[in-house]
Amino acid sequence: MRLTSTLGRSISALVLAIGANTLAQAADPILHTDQGQARGIASGGVSRFVGLPFAAPPVGDLRWKAPQPPTTWAHVRDATQFANVCPQEPSAFSGRSETEDCLYLNVYRPDNSSGQPLPVMVWIHGGGYVLGAGSYYDGAPLARQAKAVVVTVNYRLGVFGFMALPGLQAENAAANYGIQDQQAALRWVKQHASRLGGDPNRVTLFGQSAGGNSACVHVVSPGSAGLFNGAISESGPCVLLRNVPLAQIHDQSEVLAQAMGCPNGAHQVACMRQQSTVALMNATPPDLDIIYSKPPWVPAIDGVILPEAADKLLQSGRINKVPVMFGGNHDEGRLFVALTFHLGQQRGVTTADHRQALRGMVGPTLAPLFTDVLYSPARYGSLDKALAAAVTDHFYACSSFSDVKTLSGFTNAYAFEFNDPNAPGAAPDPYFAWNAFHSAELAYIFQGETPSPVFTTAQQTLADQMVKYWANFAAKGDPNGLGLPHWSRFNKLGAPVQDLAPGAVTTMRFGQFERDHQCGVWATVHALRKLNAL
Repeated sequence: MRLTSTLGRSISALVLAIGANTLAQAADPILHTDQGQARGIASGGVSRFVGLPFAAPPVGDLRWKAPQPPTTWAHVRDATQFANVCPQEPSAFSGRSETEDCLYLNVYRPDNSSGQPLPVMVWIHGGGYVLGAGSYYDGAPLARQAKAVVVTVNYRLGVFGFMALPGLQAENAAANYGIQDQQAALRWVKQHASRLGGDPNRVTLFGQSAGGNSACVHVVSPGSAGLFNGAISESGPCVLLRNVPLAQIHDQSEVLAQAMGCPNGAHQVACMRQQSTVALMNATPPDLDIIYSKPPWVPAIDGVILPEAADKLLQSGRINKVPVMFGGNHDEGRLFVALTFHLGQQRGVTTADHRQALRGMVGPTLAPLFTDVLYSPARYGSLDKALAAAVTDHFYACSSFSDVKTLSGFTNAYAFEFNDPNAPGAAPDPYFAWNAFHSAELAYIFQGETPSPVFTTAQQTLADQMVKYWANFAAKGDPNGLGLPHWSRFNKLGAPVQDLAPGAVTTMRFGQFERDHQCGVWATVHALRKLNAL
């Protein structure tokens, strides 16, 4: 099952749940950028400037190169319509996009009666590094509720953002063009923060899934130093993609180049740049498959953007020391199991599915222990629930917990788990309830109408609390504030995790999170892998 469908369908349901604000025009706000003036649109207490270029179109000779400065314009630019979406396959959001001219961002600036500079929150979308766009998220409700400037960004995806060939590294050692795009967007925000009504010294990076993983990349990337002052990762642990070596991306890039008729040699890169967008999209391998651990085009350890594996950088303290807030959802894996099997194949998980997936996670030696004991259907009630729990614990919960535990030794860190067992946006499923599935928290952060027509009173209260936590963190690097349940800073002794549940936001007792997600056994698996014992 493709992650494109997985995330697209899920987030689409959430978008329908949170709604969209009507862009009813009031005054015509003008933004003065380094490239020229832009006319936005104002409504509901928020001015919007959308479709602003932060880099030159990465086309022609600029394909697979570092983002270049955007061109200037003489006339007032219309900034009321969203710009192009980066190349990607069809999703529930939109049809297939085949336009590489896509490096744009969107600004949501709330009315600011105090006149004081506001915090700035820069959103990096998820989608497995193959899907998504900043325009898929309406930042206006968050800007208004959080009293912060909200910026959503695009970045190159798939083969266009993460291909790597020796010839490209000969031009420039840095790969990971999608991450370089994000850094370029952060530089643009930093340069323009004051003109946006924001504080250039209070820029918080936040993202979900691949966007949350990106946030961690920026925490450890030297090229991101000084571009942001805090990072929030939602369901995007640092090792979510298992620290892919550049050689792996080289190999699959070489396979693609050969298929395109561009053999290895001095002219390979030029040949690849001459290929059409459509031809490259049609020839690329399938996108990310979480359940079977098959990453395609994802950030790799290139020695520049990612100097080493993320976990090594974290453990050695070679990070950009900003406050962090890392966490995920209690039932991340239910989304992937449901859409891979229940909706994707119209069937439940079989014993063979269960064994194959666990074997991929822990190797053949430990697989029987995990399938028959630790994640057995007897323990969880069904094969479907057991596999979903393994996906949750392995790829998300325990990885994120490990990240926060390590980061807490070098900077202020906060851990959370979103835990609404009745989160809106789930599809009908005869095999299990989706509970707090992957991406379910997005409806709570990007609220539409208030109160929301899809929230219960308790859920609306939780959503408002979460926005306040996120806003406080953006404002001061600490989620705590007046009227909110106290959120303890993470420390290795108590290891507190904030449980974000409707009607009961509390701090989990010592060891509760680790027991719930069997983090002790996953830590052992990771230790054995490092010793090459598996």
